[in-house]
Amino acid sequence: MRPLPVELINFDAAWNGKTPVLTWATASEKNSAYFDIERSLDGATFEKVGQRQGAGNSSTRINYQFADVSLTVANATVYYRLRQVDTDGTTAFSPVRSLKTGAVSQAFQAGVLPNPYDKTVSVQFNSLSTAAVTLTVRNVLGQTVLTKTVSTAEGVQEVELSEAGSLPRGLYYLTVRQGNQQQVVRMSHQ
Repeated sequence: MRPLPVELINFDAAWNGKTPVLTWATASEKNSAYFDIERSLDGATFEKVGQRQGAGNSSTRINYQFADVSLTVANATVYYRLRQVDTDGTTAFSPVRSLKTGAVSQAFQAGVLPNPYDKTVSVQFNSLSTAAVTLTVRNVLGQTVLTKTVSTAEGVQEVELSEAGSLPRGLYYLTVRQGNQQQVVRMSHQ
């Protein structure tokens, strides 16, 4: 009997403030290319809302996380599942998880993944316009240690902040600013 390519330990959906955050872990992975994160409003028709790279081959536990900052529906049940894709194109689906939404308003939202981070960190934000976004990292003394400006489209954006890997280990505050909208996110380099 052929072993399963990915051994999924758990898959959960929970609220982190106003943002749904999906977490999952694998016990082992064989030829794992990536995970598509899929969302549905009716439990039947799913659409891709994000992606996380798989580990390829691993025999140790790996934790994954995805924040769905693009969710804008109110007073509904939202369904999530993972579509795991192997390097040969074979796919498998996780069990479906659901969340009830409250009154969600269209807002400029940002988050960082993973947090804490080691070598690199990705910034996710829901862009409300095509205006440039400025990312500013400050240390605990309030000193600016990194600034990056990126062009964007409307909707969910993800920007890799690889420069943050060279910062000394510690706590930082990332300000994500677009026009007069901004959000400050705490991030930890370990």
